[in-house]
Amino acid sequence: MRLNSNLIHQTIETGLSFLYPAQCRVCESVLGLEAVPYVCDNCWRKIDVIQPPWCEICGSPNSDDLCEDCAANPPQYGKLRTIANYDNTLQTIIHLFKFEKRKTLAASLAKLVLNHFPIDMHIAEYDYILPIPIHKKRLQERGFNQAILIANQIGKVYGVRVSTDTLIKQKNTSPQSSLNRQERQTNIIGAFELQEHAVVTGKRILVLDDVYTTGATVREAVKVLWDADPVEVDVITLARTMYPE
Repeated sequence: MRLNSNLIHQTIETGLSFLYPAQCRVCESVLGLEAVPYVCDNCWRKIDVIQPPWCEICGSPNSDDLCEDCAANPPQYGKLRTIANYDNTLQTIIHLFKFEKRKTLAASLAKLVLNHFPIDMHIAEYDYILPIPIHKKRLQERGFNQAILIANQIGKVYGVRVSTDTLIKQKNTSPQSSLNRQERQTNIIGAFELQEHAVVTGKRILVLDDVYTTGATVREAVKVLWDADPVEVDVITLARTMYPE
């Protein structure tokens, strides 16, 4: 009888986990068999989820009504919300996902978003989810767009369509994480292009990105989307840096 190769692989991995237990990449504790890969359940529970009050527009934590920035210079999106602060645990998970290419974490990160989706936003009301695109050169290097993998998981649960070719990144910019605040503002200008106007015109759009730092990326993307006259554009991000530079 010919054994299923997947079953053999799974059996070998299970045996190895008993002989050489994996450690949590955050706290280094031994991972149980039921734990999410790479990070223990306890560390997942310690992620600093953002709770109200927050700015009505940009979602900045601990702000009643409007924050000073939105009151002085309102952004073009209707509202932006973030699931959690970019603490040590979430930073480690996102780095594993993006840079060590642990794509299996997409499902767990999408679950984090779904379990803590902001109370003043409703996914099912949007016509499309638009993940922030990455340049084709970066896509070739990494092999995937992390925002697309998360968006696909969320869209599947709520039956909301995910469009990956409506908004493209035409300019291969320097990584935002390598720049200071002022450089990030100018680095992203002119980076995005709208390909499919029909997806946006007269529609309710939810833009999805992984990490919010200065907001330069989402502001530039939203500005391009408004060229197609949508009904509404909101933004959801997985993480938010607590002390943007």
